[in-house]
Amino acid sequence: MGCTLPLRFGLHLARSCPPVRVGLDPVVTRMVTCYDVNMQVIARRTLREFWARYPHAEGPIRAWVAIAAKARWANPAEIKRQFGSTVDFVGDNRVIFDLGGNKYRLVVHVSFSFGRLLVKFIGTHAEYDRIDPETVSWRKK
Repeated sequence: MGCTLPLRFGLHLARSCPPVRVGLDPVVTRMVTCYDVNMQVIARRTLREFWARYPHAEGPIRAWVAIAAKARWANPAEIKRQFGSTVDFVGDNRVIFDLGGNKYRLVVHVSFSFGRLLVKFIGTHAEYDRIDPETVSWRKK
């Protein structure tokens, strides 16, 4: 279930590896840490604020958070395998999830190496049509 993280000098480590020293010179080494944890969903408050405005969205959003928080995705193929046709991928490691029978759209930035999902956008399908998923940000202006 672990992924392979490419390192310098053509070396690879499994995702579930303990910290090791990497380097060609025994004097100059570098510590590398690999993470084997469930995905961490960041900006959950954004999700709660959205379902406060759209109460019907609470169930699908909570279901997605439950699945995502238990996942250990190492690459986009694993997300696609789990969600099938209800997920799309765009640049900048962003993933678009269709929630609630395609009524709502969730855009997250995925960091596979750190196991984090940063919520960038949550909205209705109509709101999603007015944004660019590759550049949208969750920060309030």
